[in-house]
Amino acid sequence: MSLQKELAELRKKNFKPIYTLFGTERHLINMFKNTLKQEISVDGEDEFNFITFDMGEVEVSQVIHEAETVPFFGDYKVIFVENPYFLTGERRKNDLEHDVSSLNSYLENPLETTILVFIASYEKMDERKKIVKLLKKESCLVDVKQMSEKELTPYLKQYIENEGYQIDKLAFEQLTYLTDMDLSRMMNELDKLFLYRLDTKIIKRTDVEALIPKSLEHNIFDLSQYVLSNQMMQSLSLYHDLIHDGEETIKVIAVLLGQVRLLLQVKLLLDMNYQQSNITDTLKIHPYRVKLAVNQSKNLTLGTLGEMFNELIDIDYQIKTGQMDKELIFEMFLLKKR
Repeated sequence: MSLQKELAELRKKNFKPIYTLFGTERHLINMFKNTLKQEISVDGEDEFNFITFDMGEVEVSQVIHEAETVPFFGDYKVIFVENPYFLTGERRKNDLEHDVSSLNSYLENPLETTILVFIASYEKMDERKKIVKLLKKESCLVDVKQMSEKELTPYLKQYIENEGYQIDKLAFEQLTYLTDMDLSRMMNELDKLFLYRLDTKIIKRTDVEALIPKSLEHNIFDLSQYVLSNQMMQSLSLYHDLIHDGEETIKVIAVLLGQVRLLLQVKLLLDMNYQQSNITDTLKIHPYRVKLAVNQSKNLTLGTLGEMFNELIDIDYQIKTGQMDKELIFEMFLLKKR
């Protein structure tokens, strides 16, 4: 079921005994959890009936024991089960060995006064496992997967409007860029922007730039654009700013190398007539990063990108073997006309 439909059911007090939140979008997970808590709690009297278990630390049999115990106060006990890795094919060293037989039995006959919520923050579950098949059959499966850009944009705009704010086009584009279209990060940054513009309720690009700092990756993206478009003084100035802010030349080179590698991969796949969605699936990275790389690589040639990649490899080797001063050789690279 979609999250919005299930939230509406929660607000009507139509609770189900077992939920499985499937997906990795933490903001949506927290939205479900907070709504459930709000609809069940009565003047804070039920706080002892909200329990969280981490399956990396506690055996599932303890969860079932708690689930089969009636609540002390109020009508319901809510149990959040975090990190249920036994639903996946993942095997990690030192993990607990969970005996899920008691869970299998409980799923077929859950206690009416317990609401059991499995938070499966994974890209996929192991469909071959009996416990997964049973959970999908007996629980309410709630989609909390990451939204696509097409879903995310109207969702955010509607949220901003519902909060009584306006945001201009340039500000919205900068917000999505600086947060990499990550919903959880966007919501955190919007809280700051709302507080900052509490007086006017209007958010502009200058507000976004003032409150949301650029990550090293964003600065390197800008640096790659400067280098590839022969904006030598801008690239040199940005590099000096990064060094002044405490970044290491070696790290700057490593991140820039990764950006150029991504551009090369995207350019190769575009030349093979891959669509943007196919590129995302092939490279297994965030769709928004792919979109930016596609736009950046359109007017570049494989030759230019390949030459830049090889230069960075050579610079990295010369620095690590002590042949050249790291800042000098990288500045020479930035000032080279392409």
